[in-house]
Amino acid sequence: MTQLLRPTIVLLSVLSLSACKGGGSAGGTDIPPLTPGGSGTLGSYYVLDFGPWESIASGVRNSARYVLQQSTWHFTSAPDVEYTSNPLAAARVDYAHAVGLTGKGQTIAVSDGGFNTRHEVFSGKSVTTTGQVSLDDHGTMVASVAAGYSGKMTGVAPEADLIVGAYDTPALLAQTGTRALQMGAVAWNNSWGYTDTPVSRVSLSSFFTSKDDQAYLAALRAYAAQGVVVFALSNDETDASSDLMAALPMFDSSLQDGWLAVGNAVPAFDSTRILSATRLSAGCLEAAQWCLVADGAWTGAQAHNAQGGVSNTAYDFATGSSFAAPQVSGALALLAEAFPSLTPHQLRIRLLASADNSFFAADGATELAPGFFHDYSTEYGHGFLNVKAALMPIGIAQLSVDGQATPLPQATVFSGSGVGDAVAASLASQTVTVVDSLAGDFAVPAKALSVSAAPVALSARLAENGRQAVSGNATVADAGIEGFSAFRGTEVAMEAADSPLSVRLLLPSGADGSLGLAVTRHFGDGNSGLDLGLKLTRDGGEVFGLGSGAHGSGTAAASVTVGLRGALGQDGFVRLGAEFGLAAASGSGVLTDIGQVAFNSLGVDVGQSNLFTKGDRLTIGVGTPVTVTAGRGTTRLPLRSVDGITRMAALDVGLAPDSREMDLKLSYQVPLSERTNLRLDLVRATNYGNRAGVTETAGALTFKINF
Repeated sequence: MTQLLRPTIVLLSVLSLSACKGGGSAGGTDIPPLTPGGSGTLGSYYVLDFGPWESIASGVRNSARYVLQQSTWHFTSAPDVEYTSNPLAAARVDYAHAVGLTGKGQTIAVSDGGFNTRHEVFSGKSVTTTGQVSLDDHGTMVASVAAGYSGKMTGVAPEADLIVGAYDTPALLAQTGTRALQMGAVAWNNSWGYTDTPVSRVSLSSFFTSKDDQAYLAALRAYAAQGVVVFALSNDETDASSDLMAALPMFDSSLQDGWLAVGNAVPAFDSTRILSATRLSAGCLEAAQWCLVADGAWTGAQAHNAQGGVSNTAYDFATGSSFAAPQVSGALALLAEAFPSLTPHQLRIRLLASADNSFFAADGATELAPGFFHDYSTEYGHGFLNVKAALMPIGIAQLSVDGQATPLPQATVFSGSGVGDAVAASLASQTVTVVDSLAGDFAVPAKALSVSAAPVALSARLAENGRQAVSGNATVADAGIEGFSAFRGTEVAMEAADSPLSVRLLLPSGADGSLGLAVTRHFGDGNSGLDLGLKLTRDGGEVFGLGSGAHGSGTAAASVTVGLRGALGQDGFVRLGAEFGLAAASGSGVLTDIGQVAFNSLGVDVGQSNLFTKGDRLTIGVGTPVTVTAGRGTTRLPLRSVDGITRMAALDVGLAPDSREMDLKLSYQVPLSERTNLRLDLVRATNYGNRAGVTETAGALTFKINF
């Protein structure tokens, strides 16, 4: 007998009726909580990027105090050459202010010509004076750039305290340095220098000869051993050699760890980087390896008003390296607040390592930490001040897992739809400490270490069910006993018309994709009876996700399937399906020790055939896809307490989600003609992917045409 084979075309039209929705409140920005004064960057939150705070930072940039610093200006000697400056935004200080960093609890020392300590920008802060201090516009403005705050302007570290002293004599300078050391000042700002004295042995011998000179040099060495000395570069952009004070570490290498030189440059920048810069001061030159630049165009506090009288409310505009240097001093105070466990020397390294050097060709590289190099140029040093980048992890962020330093991406736990949000829920109450390449410690919500793989889309599940149903496998499609609907891949059925056995294969879509084998034995007739089966799978990460492969792939599982079919009156039917199994996961990320995992799936369908027309079938069902019901993982992590103390501790992580996915299903299949079959599937899933509060609705329309 010759059998005529007819080609069959199955056309699928899949409709996603609504997107995946979370259970949280609608609207707004999900801003991670901050703990003012807490330990770690930004109080208590690990910042991989500042995306959640972008709108707040934008508001800060547009505030009156920031707008004050936006200017278009020119030198009186060259009125045709205009510059556009926005120093706070160029140095990304707005991001620090947006999250509440102000330099609170930190102290900045300033040596300058004089100060009006009664100016309104210093109100409410501690200002310690060393020696006799005269009234002077320059020193008042320098101090206001570093730490001033009023209704009109803000400095870089508006809540930092100050130590101020005159630079008139070496003795006064030494006195300020000694007080700065005693009070633990994070920076000692010097917006002055011996500008006509290029760095050389001759200059060094000429300037540190007297007893007072030697005492000042000793004070510099003593303070630089603990804090950071900041010196402004000369404002003569034609200098061919650095001045003595900016490059002093050339002759005493012990000074370098506590030394910064700062130049003045006006940048062009966008939201991510410095595009170009016009240097207005001397280049970094011999000081390049401990140098950076900032925009020194600033409107700051003045000791006198325009008429020359003493004023506590006067402000004026000026530009120069004198006002670039205190921005760096203020930035050190912000970092000291953000990283309370780091020394000023380590904070200095962060500023150099995070400086934007993308706008110039490098002349060399400095090893700022073992194995960590940063490019610099003789013109711009390490680059432009970037407070935002200094607050983020630099280099490789690592987490101690069972005592082993592990790069953060490798510490991530990938959990599939069967695990849902169980890992994140187990970790939700914990905070761990992460350390970057420059010893910056960050407080990380432990749940951030858990990544849930997106489950196979409902629309894809419905498409496969529809394909199976119109191809003559409606029982399997509705009860979902034998199929691999939770897995990604290509499913192939091998069935004989008169055989009680059916075999299904899941072929992987990639090298590490899911694969599986299911064998089922049917007892009874075609409309009723019992189905028993065995299923073996290797998960590509989407169902269990607890394997050691990419994205948690490689978990092996074995399960038994049970199905019951029966009649309900005339043309009515009911089907029950269940799957029970065990998975052996090797562990991934922080979960290095996982015991045996139990899982199951359940489903029930009721329906009626020949309801509206001969051969049609309406089915209503409820089911739960593969869900882990028992299983635990353990790890040892550096857990961080609310007071900022980190302790290694064992942590038990449950793998069974509290909220199980529930699918409400409706399907209708009808023959349109002898050769055409149509099926409509609708599904509403709550706790989609076994994630609490997530819902999803989808539909699929399937046609079968025989030619």
